[in-house]
This record gives sequence, structure tokens and C-alpha cells, in this order.
Amino acid sequence: MYPRGSGFPFSNLSGFASSVRFFQQPVHVNLPQMSTNSNSRMQQRWPDFIPLENLTRHNFQQSSSGPNFQQNLTQPQCFPVNSVQHTRLLNTSAALNGSSSAQKRRMNGTESSPKKKQKTSNSISPLTLPVEPGNFLIPVARGTEKITHDIWEFFLASQMNEEDLKKKLKLRKCILSVMTGAFPNCRLFIVGSSMTGFATKTSDVDMCLMISENDIDQRRDATVILSSIAKALRACSFVRTPQVIKAKVPIFKFFDAVSGVECDLNINNTVGVRNTHLLRYYAYMDWRVRPLMLFIKKWARFHDINDASKKTISSYSLTLMLIHYLQAGVIPAVLPCLQTLKPHLFSIQADVCRLSLNFEPDNVKFASKNVATLGELFLGFLNYYSNIFCYESQVISVRLGRTIGRHEIYDRDNTMQWKHLNIEEPFDRTNTARSVYDLYVFQRILRVFKVSFNTLVNTRDISQILSRPF
Repeated sequence: MYPRGSGFPFSNLSGFASSVRFFQQPVHVNLPQMSTNSNSRMQQRWPDFIPLENLTRHNFQQSSSGPNFQQNLTQPQCFPVNSVQHTRLLNTSAALNGSSSAQKRRMNGTESSPKKKQKTSNSISPLTLPVEPGNFLIPVARGTEKITHDIWEFFLASQMNEEDLKKKLKLRKCILSVMTGAFPNCRLFIVGSSMTGFATKTSDVDMCLMISENDIDQRRDATVILSSIAKALRACSFVRTPQVIKAKVPIFKFFDAVSGVECDLNINNTVGVRNTHLLRYYAYMDWRVRPLMLFIKKWARFHDINDASKKTISSYSLTLMLIHYLQAGVIPAVLPCLQTLKPHLFSIQADVCRLSLNFEPDNVKFASKNVATLGELFLGFLNYYSNIFCYESQVISVRLGRTIGRHEIYDRDNTMQWKHLNIEEPFDRTNTARSVYDLYVFQRILRVFKVSFNTLVNTRDISQILSRPF
């Protein structure tokens, strides 16, 4: 149980950071309302858990080839996009149901694969379609049905569920009640993957404590305030292993013994609130975005290229890489450029305390004509960053929905920031991949992309790219 009470006895924290102008007037922050009906599935306006009006309803009718895809996979928890055609997933179901019993046993993991490597049949060799209206610039490979099925099954098994979310909301409520003892008019936002929709069951929770209307010095004032908060929270029974990590955006990291969740708390990181708002819209604009992102993170972590502390790619940078690919790496585009389509909705001048983290589909009118499956898009993602994207001259810009040249980047004279992998942050326009500054590590990242792509093209089996690190 969390401690009761309206606050915790802090010392006067404002005295430690005299340059910080704290909030003077309380501002009401709208939070998603939890459903009181235990038999319903989160009827509040929170896209993570709005019951889907059947993703497979529009085109997944019973076919003569066997049961439809809906009967094989449970109903997903993602926002419905009625305009997307799902005929390729119907073909996936037919292929899976028409496979031999031995193939099904291997797919379900009940039978081990042959020890000898099977030669790839010509019938499943990669086929790149010509660039014509209605086609897309990715290797559209026959035999990607199993890849699609496995990615979808992983998503259903690993996505953050309602109970995981409730634990994080309870922790937020407790932290906010503690913080009001020192900052009566503060706000506390859940940011990062827990709000964007890219979280798994084991994901930690990121929170942003807003204590001032203005930006604060992150290296000086934020560190001092977080250190004082850490000192006070050590007396709370639910806080375990507290530590303040100094970085560009310092964080207070601790483990919550009640929920079993690890928490990262920062101070006044307004960019984090803005990009959470932006990524949440991207995550729910197309049903394929979240399954792809969760599997890409699994693949990247298996190959140890998803850890900024090890000079590799952060999860945020991986997310921007996927969004950019879905914007500019496929034709037709799967995702639009929201900051161009709705500049007022995602303006850097907007008050972060008034941003709604509820996905409002009526705010953005976009219907993708791309009907590629998860398997095809994942192959295309690997191919794009293995063989197409030019790391020497191009910079990823989700803000513009395209690549830009090095001469177009903000603060281009800062050569220490723009090295081997360059990804423009959509709001402050810094390089989110500045952690990839070591040439040897960058070359290893490229090798993982290339070997994964070639292996998947030849085998059509994602277990082959998750069997050993490349």
C-alpha cells in the first residue's frame, strides 16, 4: 500500500534553486477517467484501451480456404482505421491454414526445425515490384505470411495491458500527492512509451514533474531539485534503489516496490511532453505502427543495439526511424507528416499543460492507401536502413516528413552532436541519436541491419534473426 496523506514534509526546495519561478496558480489537468464498470474494457477516452470495433471486420469474411484471420488472433487493443484495406492479412490466414501439419507444428514451437539448412525455394524469393501507382518501394516478398503472423502474435502477447496501466496510474497519483508537499501547484505527466502506446508489459514508466511555467536549467537547477526530492522520498517505504542520474535531462530513478515498476522522473522537460503528444498520434493513425514498433524494439534489444548508454540507438530514436520510414520510405505513405498537416496542433509554441494526450481521430484526416502487411513493412524497414538511406549525407526529419541534408540541420556547426546517425528531434531539432558517436559501434549497428535483412529474405522466419546476435 502507498502512504496516505496529502503530502510529505519537504524542506524549502525553492531555496535550493533560486532562479526557478515556481507555479503560482493551480491549473487543472484533465486525466483519463477510469471505467467503473468491471465488465467493460476501459470505456474512457483513452486510445490504448478503447475497444476496437473489430480490426478485421471490414474485409475478414469467412473464406473457402479456411477460418478467417480473426479466429486465429484475438481482438487487438488499438484504434480502428476503417479506411485501411486488410486483404493481405486474409491471404496470410489462408496461407497459414493451408500449410502442412508439420509446418504448423514448427510455427507453434512444438516441433524443432531441421538441423540442416533448407535451400530457399524460388517460389519465395524476393520480388521487388516496379514503381507504379499503388505499389510501394519495399521488397514485396512472397512467403512473408509467417513473418506477419509472428509479429502480430508477439504484439498481442507483449503489449501493455489494462492492469499494467492501472499500476502506473496509481504510482503517479501517489507521487503527485507526495510532491504537493513542496510544490502545491505542480503537474505530473506520464510521458514516454507508457503514453504513446509503444510500451510492453515490462516497460518502465517515465514521468515529468512540471513545477514552473518557464524552462529551467537542467544541469544545475533540475539536478538540485531532483536530489532534494530523492532525499525526501527515501523515507517512503515503496521507494527502492533511488538514484539521481546526471545527464542532459537529469532523472531521478527508483523502483516502486508496490507495483513492481521502475520509474524515471524528470523536471520540466517540456520537449518530452510534446513528443509524447506527437508520437501518440502517430501510434494510433494506423493499426500496423504499434506491432511493428514493439517487434523492432525486441529485435534491436536482442542484438544489443537499443541502449544509448552503450553508444547505440535509444528507443526514441528507433521510433523516429520507423515513423520516418513509414512517411518517406514507402509509396503510398503509411503515415503523414503531422507537423505539416496540422501545424497548430503540434506547435512548439503551444502550452504543454494544455496538450491533450487523448488521441482525437477527428483532428487529423488521413487515410493511407498502402496495404502492405506487417511482414512486408518489417522487411522494407530493414532494407531501407541497410541499402537505401545514405548516412553520410542524409538526416531523418519526422518534422518535415522527409530526409534533409546536413546543411539544413539546426546548429550544424556543433560537430560533436552530428556524427554517424543523424535524427532530428521534431521540436528542439537536436540529434536524438547523438549517442551513436563511435564509428566501430555504428558499423556494428549497420551490420545487424544488413545481416538481419539478408537472413530474413532467405529464410522468411523471424526466429532466424533472433537465434544469435549478429
